[in-house]
Order: sequence, then C-alpha cells, then structure tokens
Amino acid sequence: GGFLIPKFTSQGGTMTEDLALQNIQARIRMVFSYLLAQLLPWVRRSQQSSNSASAPNSFGFLLVLGSANVDEGLRGYLTKYDCSSADLNPIGGISKVDLKRMLLWASTKYPEYCAILQE
Repeated sequence: GGFLIPKFTSQGGTMTEDLALQNIQARIRMVFSYLLAQLLPWVRRSQQSSNSASAPNSFGFLLVLGSANVDEGLRGYLTKYDCSSADLNPIGGISKVDLKRMLLWASTKYPEYCAILQE
C-alpha cells in the first residue's frame, strides 16, 4: 500500500477530504498572521540604526485583525482557529448583508479608495 493523500474535490477527492484541506488552509493563514505580527516589528527594529537608544528587546507588537462577520459566528460557519481567531475583529458585529451594503456605499462615495472593490 501507499500513503493516503487528501485531495480537493476539484482533484477527485471527497467532500471530507476537501473540507479538511480547506480548514487547514484557514488555520495556516491564522498561524502565518500571528507569525508576521510577532516578527515584523523585530525586522523593522533590526533595520534601524544600531545607535538607537531603545532597549534591544523593545520591538513593539502588532495586532492581528480578524475577518469573520456576525452571521458566520451566529451560524457556526467558521473553522476553529481560522480568520475568526484574532486580536481584533472590526467586522465581527456586522452582518454580511450590512457589510455588503457598506462596501457598495463606500465604492460609490469613495471610488478612489475602493479600486479593489470594482474588480
């Protein structure tokens, strides 16, 4: 026998395999977000002049922003330890419908700041 390798449904896998792979992708994004939040201040500090008077371990910190809306939380439509796991979730109390309306309003009111919404 060989190894069992899960596949996405688009590659001939089952729904169980597909869901497991989607969940691991979401969890990896969360881990990567926290990794960057912890290391980016350190990178910035190391790029500064070594003559700086601040303490060597005072790199500061960054917060990880979540992107889960209230509907996902109420319905339980989320993966544990994914984009719902964050330090702050600015859209966590906004419904998906209201969020879409707000984005539509912003794209017409401030089109110069919303080019990505037009795509």
